Order: sequence, then C-alpha cells, then structure tokens
Amino acid sequence: MSEKSPPPYTLDIPPPDYQDLPSKKVELPPYPESESETSHAEPRDLRFHAFFIRRHLTSQELGTDSVFILCFFVCFLFNWIGYLLCFCLFNSVAARCGAISGVGLSLVKLLIILKRCTFDNSQIMKAREYIELHEVQYMVMMSLGLLVVFFGVLRYNSAKSAFLNRNNQGY
Repeated sequence: MSEKSPPPYTLDIPPPDYQDLPSKKVELPPYPESESETSHAEPRDLRFHAFFIRRHLTSQELGTDSVFILCFFVCFLFNWIGYLLCFCLFNSVAARCGAISGVGLSLVKLLIILKRCTFDNSQIMKAREYIELHEVQYMVMMSLGLLVVFFGVLRYNSAKSAFLNRNNQGY
C-alpha cells in the first residue's frame, strides 16, 4: 500500500476579518425594571416540582392502589434497585409514593437484620459492634426509615383525597 498525502489546502479568498462581518441586531422584548411592573398572575412552570405541588391530577397521573402496593413491595424486596426500577417505569403519584414507602421500610428491614443477625461473618460482626456502640444513630436511622414510610403513605392518601374531593365537587 502506498501512503498518499492529502491534497494541499489553499484558499483562493482569504477569510473575512471580524470588523468586515455585517452586524446583526436582534430586537428583544422590553425587560420590566421594577417588581410592580411584573404580573404575578401569570402561572409559573413548575413541572420539576409537579410531583409535590400540583393540585389538579388526572386519574392516570394519580394511579391506583394496586400500583402503590406493587411499587411498595418491589422496593421493599429489591431495595434501591427496585426504587430505581419503579421510578423509571412508572410516573404516577401512587407509584412514586409506593416506591418511597418501600425504600423506607427496606431501610428499617436492613437495620433490623443487622441488629438481630447471628451469622459469624466478620463484616456483619463489625457492623453489629458498631450498632451496639452507637445505639442513638441506630434509633435515628430506624425513625428516619419509618418517617419515610409514613411520608409516602400520607402523601399518596392526601393526593388521592384531593383528587376524589375535586371530582365530587364537579370541577
């Protein structure tokens, strides 16, 4: 094989200078100078916070009790992998609240297993010694896990009751 060099690169016309380029002016809308000129009645785009803020849900966005229970058990059994799976596959409030509750109970489950385990594994023995020395941290983690469980359940129940109240009022 013979190696060929690329053809020479030459410009017949030199590139223009920055000063030679035509200036383009873009008309921008006027920006309000003070807060009194801004309209507070305009709704802001809250899609990022829609899971926690939105009040008017459709039945598809709310989900069902069976989806809540399914995601709860998937997250309870498969821990963080189940949480990621549920959060990626479902986008309803029921699924996300069920996933949050399942992760909280999974944390409680793991702490109880570490506390009550009788295996002779060196890592588990070190974890048990740490838990026995730091009982306050153990109780804080247990209470945080239970708090997350109750947060998910109460959040789903409040979204469901708001949805049912809105439908009963005929909006």
